[in-house]
Amino acid sequence: MPFPPAVLFTSLLVLMLLYAASLLVPEMLQGPLLICGAAMIIVIAFTSVELTLYMLIFSTLLSPELTFGGGGVAEVVAGRVSTTASRGITLRLDDLLLTLVCLTWLFRMAIHKELGSVRETPINQAVGWYWLATFFATLIGFYSGDVGVYGFFFVLKYLEYFLLFYMVMNHLHDHETIKRFLMVMLFTCFIASLAGISQIPSGARVSAPFEGLDGEPNTFGGYLMLMFSLVLGMMLYTPRGKRRTMLVALLGIILVPFVFTESRSSYLSFVVAMALFIVFSKKKRLLLVGALVGLSLAPVVIPQNVIDRVMFTFTQSEQEGQINVGVVKIDTSTSARLESWKNVLTKKYPQNPFLGVGVTGGGFLDAQYPRVLLETGMIGLILFLWLLRRIWVLLRRCYADIEDQLLKGAALGAVCGYGGLLVHAIGANSFIIVRIMEPFMIIIGLLFATLLTEAEMKAEAENSLPADDEGLQSQPGR
Repeated sequence: MPFPPAVLFTSLLVLMLLYAASLLVPEMLQGPLLICGAAMIIVIAFTSVELTLYMLIFSTLLSPELTFGGGGVAEVVAGRVSTTASRGITLRLDDLLLTLVCLTWLFRMAIHKELGSVRETPINQAVGWYWLATFFATLIGFYSGDVGVYGFFFVLKYLEYFLLFYMVMNHLHDHETIKRFLMVMLFTCFIASLAGISQIPSGARVSAPFEGLDGEPNTFGGYLMLMFSLVLGMMLYTPRGKRRTMLVALLGIILVPFVFTESRSSYLSFVVAMALFIVFSKKKRLLLVGALVGLSLAPVVIPQNVIDRVMFTFTQSEQEGQINVGVVKIDTSTSARLESWKNVLTKKYPQNPFLGVGVTGGGFLDAQYPRVLLETGMIGLILFLWLLRRIWVLLRRCYADIEDQLLKGAALGAVCGYGGLLVHAIGANSFIIVRIMEPFMIIIGLLFATLLTEAEMKAEAENSLPADDEGLQSQPGR
């Protein structure tokens, strides 16, 4: 291990004790306990980047939530905040952990004078310009009264996602460490999937652990789709053996809670991701056979409530607020999303067409693209689409150039999963939600680190060859 095991076990034990104490002690002591935990995290982040990243990966899906004041009115039931309120004012432990880690990493880099050593990436310019657009749009919205201070926390979170990518990409320089991070991500997904499976008997839609009263199945569905794609890509490039068997088993475990999320956006993104696998993978015959087998078994295997959920889109009894698409009536939930798109395009966006109303200035909107348009205007949307395009180019380059077979499979899975996320974002804030974006940014950081590591190894090998040849020629009798 790259750090003393005692450090890891002591840190985990202290964190568990602090969290248990925060649940038992009066509210007046929860603040000091949180400060103690934050201080410990800062110490760990300053001494071991790798251990810190492991903590981040685990916290992505396995961290509790903390409620704070903010925009919107929270509906509290039995001491817990409902889903609608949590979307507006809830911070999870991984939000706080990510903030502490990023700030500590920047401070550590500044002390060691390593800020100028951050590796170049194809997304640098797009990241910088898009984040500046969100910042200035929010700043203008704040002075015009459309955005509260809370909006700047979202802007900070966007920056932290990018810093997480740079932290991962800049820290890793060998295949074994990169694979170790991938295994930790898969283990976290395994635990989260088991937690999702445990919710099935309740009859409610499955969501990630610690998601509040009603949960956010759409978020969990997007995460599971991304991880399923990652595991499938790795499985396709893994030879037969124990590792491949474990990957196949993990695919089945992920698929069970994914189905029971009953998230139609996630289902559609899954179909798109599997179609991209057929397009980009070299094992098209295996994938086509698997797809045909899956389609033939679907009517028998898929639970009736999942089928009803999908068909509900078109078969809901007549209700107020439904929209007609041609001769078909769409259910009220989908109609509300379509209506929100319409309101943004025809009413809200024209009032601030260039830089929008600022982040969180347009209220809650459960769709990524119109939200970006409303909050950052046409300038922000163009920069956002440019960033998405550059990420696509980066992932395609990783898949084409990475030579390690397991990591090449991970790159294939990331390409297809990213394509699924682009569709998932039609009905969700996929590129804002911490439980999707943290794993995604870690994945692309790992893949680009692999690409750079292999390029550095090739350069070192090429530079060493002339010296070896010269040495051989200088030896007598050769």
